[in-house]
Amino acid sequence: MLLLTQYVARHELGPLQQYLTLDDVLAGAEKVLKGLAVATKPPRSLSGFRFYKVRIGALQSARMIVFVLLGNEKVVPLIIRLKKDKLFGANMAMNNPALVRQLNSNLDRVLIDIEQKQYQEFDV
Repeated sequence: MLLLTQYVARHELGPLQQYLTLDDVLAGAEKVLKGLAVATKPPRSLSGFRFYKVRIGALQSARMIVFVLLGNEKVVPLIIRLKKDKLFGANMAMNNPALVRQLNSNLDRVLIDIEQKQYQEFDV
């Protein structure tokens, strides 16, 4: 199951709608659930979550970092960027301090959206 929060839909997926569709994000979530994504360390110490990086879109044009809620196997996107994005696309790794700051910021907002039930669920 994919859990798409209001914040990610508006701030991450919205600006990329000419390049990516919801189906691309769903395909990425399916890759994560099938074990085809790359596990990555969390941006900060958290329990109950696993973080993954996965390529999405036609011709592998974008990357997405998600977390999976371990209790119910729901995939929650945190950041979606094109590979050609100058700030994150070329170096979407946890050793990039700008990426870690953005992930922590997005994570806070995503957790607030989940708490306030401002999300949509999609079957993968």
